[in-house]
Amino acid sequence: MNSNNFQYPKRLNDLLNTLVAKYSATDNTAVLKQIVQSAKPELELEIGYDEWNGGTDYHKLTLRVPLDVFKLMKGDETSFARVIQRDINSIDEIRNEGIGAVTILVQEHLKTSDDKPIDESMWDSGFRIFISHKVEDKKQATKLKHQLELLGMTAFVAHEDIKPKKEWLSTIENALFSMDGFVALITNGYNEKPWTSQEVGFAYCLHKTKGVPFISIRSGDDPKGFVQPIQAFSPKSDNYAKDICLLWIDNPKLIDSLVNSLCNSRSFAESEFLFDFMKNIKRLTDDQISNLVNAFNENGQLSDCFKLNGESGCGIIPYLNKWSNSVDAFKMIKTKNPTTYTIKRKSVSP
Repeated sequence: MNSNNFQYPKRLNDLLNTLVAKYSATDNTAVLKQIVQSAKPELELEIGYDEWNGGTDYHKLTLRVPLDVFKLMKGDETSFARVIQRDINSIDEIRNEGIGAVTILVQEHLKTSDDKPIDESMWDSGFRIFISHKVEDKKQATKLKHQLELLGMTAFVAHEDIKPKKEWLSTIENALFSMDGFVALITNGYNEKPWTSQEVGFAYCLHKTKGVPFISIRSGDDPKGFVQPIQAFSPKSDNYAKDICLLWIDNPKLIDSLVNSLCNSRSFAESEFLFDFMKNIKRLTDDQISNLVNAFNENGQLSDCFKLNGESGCGIIPYLNKWSNSVDAFKMIKTKNPTTYTIKRKSVSP
């Protein structure tokens, strides 16, 4: 099978997020949950092939976890790997594909090509998005950066974020190595620029080998080269940060960023904006639900916000229950006015 047709690289994040939700259901799978939730996944394609029943290509999944999580397995990582392999294959059978092996390793410190530790100081907290652009499009890239920040993301724009006296090439390399997602602003002449072509090639390799999400914004030239087969869209307005995040809405790290941003909201307007966008999420982990509940109980910008407390619309409770089948949000929420939540019985579409 042509490697571009494999489904696992495209669906890996969804499958791992589903495993986290599955392992959140019972206490005896708590270690499995921590393994999958904390792991940096790597996918090696076509490690084996079975000709039976039309043929099946098998891939290898490597999960790199922090040392403290690795220790929880008490030397029995092989057994945990077998369970994860079984469960990920049982979630959704992808035609003619399967996970043939799972390996759990300790995370290594990220290093650049010259074997130096990665400098991640260019990032703020949140899902990390590298914005590739021509120097002439710095203004457009910076505008997108600020729009993404409103959604809890952190974005890197080379001509904006490289500080004086910092080495230009090494800073870009560090940002590429440590990014969570890549956006290419394909404007007129983008494909002919040597620097943007190298950034695209680097990002394409991470996309194919580690599942780092990659999208191109068509705003002039058509995508060419490595970027051509990657998902692209033409923005209909100047504000398309939401469109990018919607395409990646099932990414666990992006969801974490949205949850953390809502928890730390500093205004009613910010709370409403983030909550409205988060309605697109299909599932949250129990830890994320707990964080939201605690934030609602402690942060007045959430509990006093009409859209969240049920004064206007159904409030956040039906969504908390939609996002997790294992909690009763109404019992966890504190409210100054109990009658505010009489609407809690209303449900929202999954």
